[in-house]
Amino acid sequence: MKRPDPWMKLVAAARRAPADESAALPLGFATRVAAQGLAQRRESADFFGVFALRALGLAVVVLITAAAVGYPLNNAVAADTSDDLDDPVSELVGQL
Repeated sequence: MKRPDPWMKLVAAARRAPADESAALPLGFATRVAAQGLAQRRESADFFGVFALRALGLAVVVLITAAAVGYPLNNAVAADTSDDLDDPVSELVGQL
C-alpha cells in the first residue's frame, strides 16, 4: 500500500478550504510588522566570528614576535656579506 504524500494532502486541504477574501488587514498592520522587523536586535558576531577574531589577534601576536626575534638575525647575516659565498645562478650564467 502506498503512503500518501504530505504535499498532496496539503494541496487537497487547501482546495477544500473556503475562499474568503473579505478579511482585510487592520489599518497600519504592515507598518507595525515592518517596524518590529527592523527593530529586532541583530547579533554583531556569531559563534565562529568570536573565535575568528581571537585567532586573528593571536596570529598578529605571533607575527610580531617572529619579526622581533628574526630581525637581529637578519641584520647579522646581511652585515656579514662576503664574496666567498657560492652563487649557483651566476656560475650557471657564466658557463652559458
